[in-house]
Amino acid sequence: MSKHKSFFSLILFTATAFLMRITNPMIRRLEARSKYLEEIVEERTEKLLETQEQLIRKEKLAVLGQLAGGVGHELRNPLGVMSNAVYYLKMILSDADEKTKEYLDILSSEVQNANQIISDLLDFSRVNSLEREKTVVHDLVFSILSRQPAPENVDLSATIPPDLPAVFVDSRQIRQVLLNLITNAYDAMPEGGKLSIGAHSKNGQVDIFIVDTGSGIPKKDLERIFEPLFTTKARGIGLGLSVSKNLIEANNGKIAVESKQGKGSVFTVVLPTSEVVS
Repeated sequence: MSKHKSFFSLILFTATAFLMRITNPMIRRLEARSKYLEEIVEERTEKLLETQEQLIRKEKLAVLGQLAGGVGHELRNPLGVMSNAVYYLKMILSDADEKTKEYLDILSSEVQNANQIISDLLDFSRVNSLEREKTVVHDLVFSILSRQPAPENVDLSATIPPDLPAVFVDSRQIRQVLLNLITNAYDAMPEGGKLSIGAHSKNGQVDIFIVDTGSGIPKKDLERIFEPLFTTKARGIGLGLSVSKNLIEANNGKIAVESKQGKGSVFTVVLPTSEVVS
């Protein structure tokens, strides 16, 4: 009896081992397939949510653009009157006391700040046709620096090879972008620092680097700095970088930022050297 029992136990063991050899690979394949399907579902869900967010963002931007354009035009006229009034007062009160002159200067400065905000609003709201042409990066950058020299406490270094390939862009728009980035870099170093501007070419494009040693951008804000109305500054309404991003993308370019709080920031502007985008 015990022989029969041992025989059946051997058969059962052999059959179980055989089944495990067959089923284990099948189970592993099923598990791998299940994991693959889960990854696909997760990826598709993320893309769907991203598309939905983009649509919502475009709708908000469209409404914001209409509002910005209307408000900007309505405010520019009274600000023009105020600017003329301040100019007139400065002219007839040339012998005024220092306190009066100080307040007139404050009025003039605030009117200029308000005008800059309105310019940002109008730039954000309007869609201009591009006038793209071959533009020499070296000449473009140094013409900006001649108009916007560094503060006394900022050490400026600009290394732009004159033989870089020309970029194919709307020079007026890219000038506005670079001027905004350079001005932001100055503002990020109120106590002084170093600003380095460089460029090189590769793969049919020119990369322009604007590197400052300023206050830097908190990690939690890095993903939002190109959003309209987002700002870390005490002044301004947070449209400068958003406008810059829109202008660069309209010229088939890209903009990126790396930053570390307390260490500084690196903005990279990538521009095409030909009309054809690869």
